[in-house]
Amino acid sequence: MKPTYLEIAVPVPLRRSFHYLPPTNADINELQPGIRVEVPFGPKKVIGVLIKTTDTTHLSSTKIKPAFRLIDQKPVFHPTIFRLCCWAAQYYCHPVGEVLSTALPVLLRKGEPINKPVNRLIAKVDHANQPGLGRSPKQLALLEHLLAVNSTVASANNINADSLHQSVSEGLSKSMLSQLKVSAAVIKALVDKGYADWLPFVNTYTPFNPTNIMRQPTLTLNDEQSAALRTSDKPGCHLIFGITGSGKTEIYLQAIESVLRQGNQALVLVPEIGLTPQTVKRFQDRFQVNVFALHSGLSDKDRLLAWQQANQGSAAIIIGTRSAIFTPLLNPGLIVIDEEHDSSFKQQEGFRYSARDIAVLRGQWENIPVILGSATPALESYHNANNEKYTLSRLQQRANQASTANYRLIDIQHEKLDEGFSKPLIHLITQHLQAQNQVLIFLNRRGFSPVVMCRACGWIKNCGQCDARMTYHLTLNSLICHHCGLQSGRPPKCEQCASKQLIPLGVGTQRLEQSLLRLFPGQRVIRIDRDSTRRKGAMEKFTEEINRGEPGILVGTQLLAKGHHFANVTLVAVIDIDSGFYSADYKAIERMGQILLQVGGRAGRESKPGTVAIQTLFPNQPVLKILIDQGYEAFSRQLLNERQAYDLPPFAYQAIIRAEANELARAMTFLTHIKQNFSTKMTPLLLGPVPSNMEKRANKYRAQLLFSSNNRRQLQDALHRCIEFVETANISRGVKWAVDVDPIDLH
Repeated sequence: MKPTYLEIAVPVPLRRSFHYLPPTNADINELQPGIRVEVPFGPKKVIGVLIKTTDTTHLSSTKIKPAFRLIDQKPVFHPTIFRLCCWAAQYYCHPVGEVLSTALPVLLRKGEPINKPVNRLIAKVDHANQPGLGRSPKQLALLEHLLAVNSTVASANNINADSLHQSVSEGLSKSMLSQLKVSAAVIKALVDKGYADWLPFVNTYTPFNPTNIMRQPTLTLNDEQSAALRTSDKPGCHLIFGITGSGKTEIYLQAIESVLRQGNQALVLVPEIGLTPQTVKRFQDRFQVNVFALHSGLSDKDRLLAWQQANQGSAAIIIGTRSAIFTPLLNPGLIVIDEEHDSSFKQQEGFRYSARDIAVLRGQWENIPVILGSATPALESYHNANNEKYTLSRLQQRANQASTANYRLIDIQHEKLDEGFSKPLIHLITQHLQAQNQVLIFLNRRGFSPVVMCRACGWIKNCGQCDARMTYHLTLNSLICHHCGLQSGRPPKCEQCASKQLIPLGVGTQRLEQSLLRLFPGQRVIRIDRDSTRRKGAMEKFTEEINRGEPGILVGTQLLAKGHHFANVTLVAVIDIDSGFYSADYKAIERMGQILLQVGGRAGRESKPGTVAIQTLFPNQPVLKILIDQGYEAFSRQLLNERQAYDLPPFAYQAIIRAEANELARAMTFLTHIKQNFSTKMTPLLLGPVPSNMEKRANKYRAQLLFSSNNRRQLQDALHRCIEFVETANISRGVKWAVDVDPIDLH
């Protein structure tokens, strides 16, 4: 017989799998793809994933090492998730071992059992009247509590109480005992007397009960919402193009209700961690089922718990950010991508995948509906809907009879600004505050000032590690680079001429906050950005304060633009949007339009009318006029026409090979080798190499080579040939490189 080898995907940055011999005494016939295997890799032990078994190898059998052990008997990956990961590794040109590792909770990556036994304290007697406990009230109280827990479990599982101590019971874990403030001495005494014992307990979860799922009644839908709900209940991808406040979330809720009644589960993706708590609460208020959150802000144990409950069907609804797309569902029924246009759904480092695009493919393979919802759909999604790859439902009226906001352009070309505020805008803010309303000031730039300059010689403090200026943060009295994180104290004098006339120029959210406190004394000012919401629970606290509806001013970044419903906000003021018109990135105008309408959608969401005031130096800019006067759909058609004329996505497919090194020349030479070797053999158009827009970042020089093709398969073939060339020609010494397929920016 030919020997059997294990083909293992190891989480290392190498685009290949590795062959190992099976561990001693392993039953070859029972090995299944998707199980975890501990293997030697150089001097280390690593956790890999079995791709397949094979009887052929290109290596000498004497060089193949045996695996240490099989961690799982059954695959840790759901078949669809395993297939998705293998597809994604191929499509995004990323090492399959790292892709599979990304799809698992951290504790499973480290080799922990999928169902790790946990010791729990179990009562070993049937009643609390035991000798020696009359004088030990704390021990007696603990025993009574254990018996009460056991009795509850027995009743729920129809277990005979006489033999309860011999059955599997919930008991109390160490964390539960700690919450009850039971001392270790009391526990030890009860165990020593033989009235209780520690027993291993494996958590098992049963699928949720679909017969009693509602906590609140559903709301009545208008005609547009009803039509969208009917359309989206079939397998396929469905784009709901609804203006802000049009009731998209209610459609999600009722679509999920239908899925739950069939005993199936729903996966909901949101773009920001900050949106997760309020979304979870809204779903918990509506449904009487297990609703779990999944995002990077959770502990490793909590993430594994949510993953387990989803995998075993107990979690009816999973709400998460980008990485939650790899969550296994025992009975998948629906995937919802809220704010589907948001760039947060594309991973920008390491494994550069699009959660939205993977969701569409997952829905196709699992034969379930996928709902994409947005007031400002990505041009790719809108294009797919126009080509009937997706269904398209439009929601053009706000729920609750609320009117759409009125947009007003404020020309600041000849205005003298007071810390970023024009006189017309100050007057407008005053009017809304006097009417006891809330005002939202939007500036997508945190910190106090983006520039610290010497008044004497014009010197500007730059980051020593990046081609970027340091941003001054008043609360920390520090300069911080928002690209590499470098932090330093505010310099006492100019580093060029030694003058002490250093002044902050430009405005960030911290400076706006100070200016608003001066311009509107006595008014509450709430600043919401990544600096003010770092602490756990900070976003929820701010949201609760705003929702009390008291007059005041909210100032913040994009965190305020996404998905929030602030009933008393009647004015949204956008301070600076002009940079979006003249960016080197062709997608900047699309993002500018999305931000304007998303943040503007926070105004007038209930009975009070809303106004959106936009300060700009270019009030007659044609594309801005189309957006304001004709709406996002006309704006999208205009941009799509331009992209088609210039052969840009979605009418072409793009990928970038990004390189960074200690010297720019080394990165450029590496990319030049790739272009020279393939330019005459490849159909795709190669542009570059060129230095990145930010040439230096974190002390590394960066360059890029752009691939563009009208044929996706040809682009993929070219990329894989390039990767093969790089890995066999040994030209990447001293260069860190990565492939970015379907890039969302060209920086």
